[in-house]
Amino acid sequence: MIGYDCSRAPTLRQRTAFSERENPGRSELPEAEAVRGAQHGDAIAFKQLYQLHSRRIYTLFLRMVANPTEAEDLTQEAFLRVFRKISTFRGESAFSTWLHRVALNVALMHLRRKSLVET
Repeated sequence: MIGYDCSRAPTLRQRTAFSERENPGRSELPEAEAVRGAQHGDAIAFKQLYQLHSRRIYTLFLRMVANPTEAEDLTQEAFLRVFRKISTFRGESAFSTWLHRVALNVALMHLRRKSLVET
C-alpha cells in the first residue's frame, strides 16, 4: 500500500495565504456565509458561490443540450437568475439543491422555447 505523505500537503495557513492572494482582504468563506453575504449584495461572496458551483451547473446543461456554447449561455443565465433571486433562498435545503432546481427551471424553459420555435 502506498502511503500519503502528509508533510508535503499545504497547511491551512498556506491555503489561507493563497486564498488571500486570490481574493485580497478576505479568505474563502464557508458556503453558508457566502450565501448570506450574497443575499446582502456582497459581490465577492457571490463570485465565490459562482466559482464553487459553476462547473457542476455547466456540466448539467451540457448533458441536457449537448452543445458547449448553449451550455455556457445557460450557465450564465442560471447564475443571473440566482443573482436576482438569491434573497428568496430560505435555507430550508442546501444551497446546492436550490441552485440545481433554479438551473433545471432555466434549462426546461430554454428547451420549451426551443421546441416552440422549431415547430
